Amino acid sequence: MSITKPQVLEALKRVRGPDLAGNIVDLGMVSEILIKDGRVAFSITVPAHRARELEPLRQAAEKVVKELAGVTAVTVVLTAEASKGGVVREPREHARVAQARARAGAVDDGGRPGTATPARQGGAVEGIRHMIAVASGKGGVGKSTTAVNLALGLQAIGLKAGILDADVYGPSQPRLLGLRGRPQVIAGKTLRPMEAYGLKVMSMGFLVDEDTPIVWRGPMVVQALNQMLRDVAWGELDALIVDMPPGTGDVQLSMAQQAPLSGAVIVSTPQDLALIDARKGLNMFKKVDVPVLGIIENMSYFLCPKCGERSDIFGHGGAEREAERLGVPFLGAVPLHMEIRSRSDAGQPVVVADPDGKNARIFREIAAKAWEVLETAASGVPPPKLEVSPGNDSLRVAFEDGRSYELSAEMLRVMSPSAEVQGHSPEQRVTVPNKRNVKIRELRPVGNYAVRILFDDGHHTGLYAWSYLDELGREKDKRWAQYLAELEAKGLSRG
Repeated sequence: MSITKPQVLEALKRVRGPDLAGNIVDLGMVSEILIKDGRVAFSITVPAHRARELEPLRQAAEKVVKELAGVTAVTVVLTAEASKGGVVREPREHARVAQARARAGAVDDGGRPGTATPARQGGAVEGIRHMIAVASGKGGVGKSTTAVNLALGLQAIGLKAGILDADVYGPSQPRLLGLRGRPQVIAGKTLRPMEAYGLKVMSMGFLVDEDTPIVWRGPMVVQALNQMLRDVAWGELDALIVDMPPGTGDVQLSMAQQAPLSGAVIVSTPQDLALIDARKGLNMFKKVDVPVLGIIENMSYFLCPKCGERSDIFGHGGAEREAERLGVPFLGAVPLHMEIRSRSDAGQPVVVADPDGKNARIFREIAAKAWEVLETAASGVPPPKLEVSPGNDSLRVAFEDGRSYELSAEMLRVMSPSAEVQGHSPEQRVTVPNKRNVKIRELRPVGNYAVRILFDDGHHTGLYAWSYLDELGREKDKRWAQYLAELEAKGLSRG
């Protein structure tokens, strides 16, 4: 038996209004009701300063709807109503309620007697090691496509990953991952996330029809996002990618403040207009103390599939220059390519649809760099002193606490942390031969956490974090013996 809106409204008429007169339906307090596969969602409009006091009203509304036949889950939040001028209305309060609050001596965060604000949500989510926001200052830059390929890229380098589609007004992940249906309720309010290509996924797109507009106000959206994050059985994840809504408004700020984010990745196209908005997004995360892991330049260039001619349709290199100017890592450039677009529309992200292709490799490298930045930031290893030998065939790494290592150029090259060499799972890892005589051509510091090493064979994609250099130094003999064994087993030579 399917539930209908009239049935929900009739049930809600049993809930009395804030002043014990009338009911919340006849008082016009119930928002647009959304129903999808037995899941019901709506908001109740109340004065902003009474949100905490009226929590029992919200619970009562949730209870009467949950009792209806055919209802599997209910999402109800309290929200404030704005006037046409954008000012939150504060209706005259019933005398009995005002007296009760005055006796309770409630004080809000600003010290104003008689008011209260909802408690801030926060804290770690069980089972999730890191949460990474993927954001943009504006829409239309390919943020969602980048987010899903980044999540799959993390999975491709051996990590357990998931993705939360936080763009409630325009959810894209169900289409990008070719997912349909709804999540199962496994215990109380807890949902089992959907899965695609080994990726755990949650999105508002699973709860409402694709062509149904979401007309909720900000507080309801934030509440729904918190439920999609915290009332989901994610299991054990190394990383949960959060596909953020575009822009820097109330919803984005609330998510940045309330979700336990480990870091943020900014997506932008190369042109100046997009970079202006990307800068706003970056500054928003800085204001709420969320580390920015780096910038990705999407639609960086276009290669004609027929003639091979390159065209910089939106310019090129703007995001990399902006990253350098702002002192944040540049994670990589993604081309404007028909394969990425067509496979995304078909629900087959390029990282899994063509794992050996160039575009998939680009996303894996970006994922490896972002993860390396995140892990390094978490480790807090201070920068060492780096000194290239006179013959450019080794690098001396000296840390502040006295640890010092001499690492050969050959070892650094064949054990590069780039996705090409070290980023895949062990069975996929590439063994690089013929590098006995490779030289270090240049060192390029990246922020205060890593160095990029340019070798004379043209390789330069490895991002050597301080923690990785320390690890190589401590395990030098063991790793070198393993490398020589791999060469012998595969019939390769050092050259």
